[in-house]
Amino acid sequence: MKQAQRPKYFSPAADLASRILELLSRYRTKEGTLTEISNALGASKATCLRVLKTLVWHRLVRYDERTRRYSLGIQSVVVGIRAEENIDYLLQLRPYLREAAEKTDMTAVLVQQVSYDRMMYVAKQESDSRARVTVSVGNRFPITGVSYGKWLLAYASAEEREAVLAEGLRQHTEATVTDLDDYRAQLKAIRDAGVLISREEYVPGICAVSCPVLDHEGRFLGVIAVLGFASACDDDMLASVVETMREIGQRYSQGGGDVDRV
Repeated sequence: MKQAQRPKYFSPAADLASRILELLSRYRTKEGTLTEISNALGASKATCLRVLKTLVWHRLVRYDERTRRYSLGIQSVVVGIRAEENIDYLLQLRPYLREAAEKTDMTAVLVQQVSYDRMMYVAKQESDSRARVTVSVGNRFPITGVSYGKWLLAYASAEEREAVLAEGLRQHTEATVTDLDDYRAQLKAIRDAGVLISREEYVPGICAVSCPVLDHEGRFLGVIAVLGFASACDDDMLASVVETMREIGQRYSQGGGDVDRV
């Protein structure tokens, strides 16, 4: 979980273009003015403008002349779809997300680490229920700011785990575990259990049940979770969801991700 080092061959212009696209892919910063983008990235307005105009020309970014705000363009949609098609495990996991959403009647998500200190919703499958939790693909959060981060740390090396925990645990709700010894004990317990229940631990009113996604060699890829409203998650309902998620996680890991592409 160390921060990636700058490569030997590095293009500042390409770096800024990448950071702009990354910024606009986030839910909270999905659109912005030149000034907002420049301030967020710590780059000069003149440099940002040149890169933004180039991205607009390639239709990776669109510009609304009325609001003077930039957002992702149509070509970014194509890039995203092609990327998913070329990442085998994402295609393989899609049926599992659908199955999790259908069997639990909750919103199913795939969460992965995207930087040394952040995780992100990579894919989602919402249930048909009218009362469902809605999430935004691309939304990012600190590793210790969500229950999914416990899986990442549970499968991390001791050195990587302690580097993250050295920053401490912030209180999000009354149910948040902030004692480091209790947190470490939970990391060991969930590896043995294969499933994690989080009730209003980080977001009031939200309940999550998750399991790790492992490849056929047991390496950690990410987390599959289902989200629902805590008021609807009684003990009997959660018991059923836990068994569903445990079975889905075990089936994917044992099968090495070999599923039909539908």
